[in-house]
Amino acid sequence: MSTVDITAEGDIKKNIKMFYLALTSCLFTLALGFVAHESHAHAHLPGFCNNLDCPRFSVLQTYKEGYELRQYESSKWVMTNLTAMIFTDDDDKEMFDKLFYYISGNNSIHSKIPMTAPVLREVIHGPGPACESTFMTHFMIPFSLQSNTPTPTDPRVYLREVPTMKVFVRSFGGKPTAEDYMNELQTLADQIGDSARYENAYYFFAGYDSPYKVSDRHNEVWLKAL
Repeated sequence: MSTVDITAEGDIKKNIKMFYLALTSCLFTLALGFVAHESHAHAHLPGFCNNLDCPRFSVLQTYKEGYELRQYESSKWVMTNLTAMIFTDDDDKEMFDKLFYYISGNNSIHSKIPMTAPVLREVIHGPGPACESTFMTHFMIPFSLQSNTPTPTDPRVYLREVPTMKVFVRSFGGKPTAEDYMNELQTLADQIGDSARYENAYYFFAGYDSPYKVSDRHNEVWLKAL
C-alpha cells in the first residue's frame, strides 16, 4: 500500500511533485466500470462523456499549446472528503466506495442513481509544510435529479452546489497513473505561464472512462481561472 506526505508550500509549481502519489489511479480505474445501466444519447454533450450525463460547458478559448478555457454551468454533485497529511490507496478506494454506495441505493429514496461522468477529484493543499490537505471525490448528479436530489444516508457524504466557473483544461489520452496526472497538471501550469491567471490553492483531475475501455480514452486536469 502506498502512502504520501501531502504537506504543501502554497504555489502549485512548488507543490506539484509532493501530491502525485496521493492522486492514485484507483479512483480513475474504478470509475464508471461499477455501474451498468441503459445509456441514452446526449447530442448536446461531447463524445468523451460516453453517453453519460456530464457537466455542461462552453469553450471560451482554445490555445495553440492545446489547452482550453471552459466555462462550466452551475451543477449539483455528491461528494465526500478526507483531510489528512498521509493519503493512502485504501483512503482513495474508501472515498469512491462511499459515493458508489450512494448511487447504488444508500440514499433517501433507496433507489439506484445512474452513473455520470467524470469522476472528479479536487485537492486543496494545506497552507504550509506541516499542514494537512483536503481531498474531495465527486460524482455529478444526473440532470433528471438536479432539482430534486435524493439525500445521502451516510453522514460522510454530502450534496454540493458547484457554481458557474471558468477553468483551464488540458486533455490527454491513455490510462494514466497518478504520476501521469500530476505531470499533465505541471504541463498545464507551464503552458499558462502566469500563475496569477489561475487558482494556486486547489486543482482538479477528471477521469471519464471505464477501466475496460482500451482505446480513445479521455482524461483531464483543471486549474480554476481567475
